[in-house]
Amino acid sequence: MITDSYIEPEVLISRVEGKKIYIWGARHDGYAASLMLSRLGVSITGFIDSSPSIQNTSCFGYNVFSPEDFFANNSTDDCFILISSGFYADEISKICEENSYQKGANYLVYGELRKFNYQVDISGSCNLKCISCPRGNFDEHRPVGVMSAKVYQQVIDKILREDPYTGIITLYNWGEPLLNKQLPEIVKITRDNNLLSAISSNLSFSFDFEKVIAAKPTWFRVSNSGWGDNYEKTHTGGNWDLFYNNLFKLKAYKEKHHPDMIVEFFFHIYNHNRGDYTKIKDLCDELGFTLRHRHAALAPLDNIAKVYDGLSVSPAAKETQDVQFLKVQDVQVIAQSQVEKSRPCYYEDHLWINWDLQVAHCMEWYQPGLNLVEKDFLSVTAEELWEARVTSSHCAMCKSKGIHRTYNVYGDEKLIAEKGSVPV
Repeated sequence: MITDSYIEPEVLISRVEGKKIYIWGARHDGYAASLMLSRLGVSITGFIDSSPSIQNTSCFGYNVFSPEDFFANNSTDDCFILISSGFYADEISKICEENSYQKGANYLVYGELRKFNYQVDISGSCNLKCISCPRGNFDEHRPVGVMSAKVYQQVIDKILREDPYTGIITLYNWGEPLLNKQLPEIVKITRDNNLLSAISSNLSFSFDFEKVIAAKPTWFRVSNSGWGDNYEKTHTGGNWDLFYNNLFKLKAYKEKHHPDMIVEFFFHIYNHNRGDYTKIKDLCDELGFTLRHRHAALAPLDNIAKVYDGLSVSPAAKETQDVQFLKVQDVQVIAQSQVEKSRPCYYEDHLWINWDLQVAHCMEWYQPGLNLVEKDFLSVTAEELWEARVTSSHCAMCKSKGIHRTYNVYGDEKLIAEKGSVPV
């Protein structure tokens, strides 16, 4: 995000010199921020996080403190906070201000330093057709293909040249990245440039993926929507036995090649699978994977817009609505409330680079012809991309209807606790 808060790297280095640096947000964006600082020769002291599930634990080799503990035991005299959280940066900024931390002097928002958060969809296809995903509920799709490691290297060179605060490259969006046979080399390129590589996979396939783990990706997410038949109902085309066996392969490969790799088991809460949560939790404990959960969403935002406008959706999208625990209409009430609607768009600073170098308008809108610019990524500057974003009539429409906050509501852990959506 190109904002007035941007400062040159050498200015940031001098500003934090001699201070204890804490990153607020102990998930992959936080680790990305720590890698970025490491590239600049700056070390961090620890993490702060508002989620009780990871407070008072160790994450990425650093202690994770609750906000209460941090503010009770530290002061602005010798501490500096870098806010890495994307969904809640505005709330966290307010908390910092309330505790006498001033923006610029005592804290900064990571998303306002980097120009974009880069999503490189290295695979333009998927082996599943999940009913909650456009791969399964949309008729039109972008061209099928994969990005070569050679082209990926060109993409990385351009990103780091234009955007030195980059810390993470997300190697997926609508595609299954493990379908790209050059993924091990792509992961190595990412790691060699001191960048976090993030992969998300359905793991519901029969081919072996040991070489991918041997390449040492930083963060690996596994998506799940239930146990046994419940899994296959919404991970459409998936096979539970394949998925289950691959989980243990992933554990074995991690232990053999990359014990430090973070594995996140991402459970989507539907009405029909809530009773599976305890078994899923026990499985994650056995595997040593971190369990995360969120209310299952209807993707993409194209479908959300239709529901908001009272228009019909595809049969697969309708089937998704039928099995959701948190319905789109309930989310709509919250997302369109004045408080939520006025909040910033988390996706505004995300840039989706397709395998063929097209730059999609938004990582959460799917329609194939909706691109941010006509040029390919290698032919356009970061400034031109940001100008296209801030002048976009499509973005203005999305914000005016509160659509931009929909997935924030689905992922709200406080709402999950309030509704008792899972037995935590």
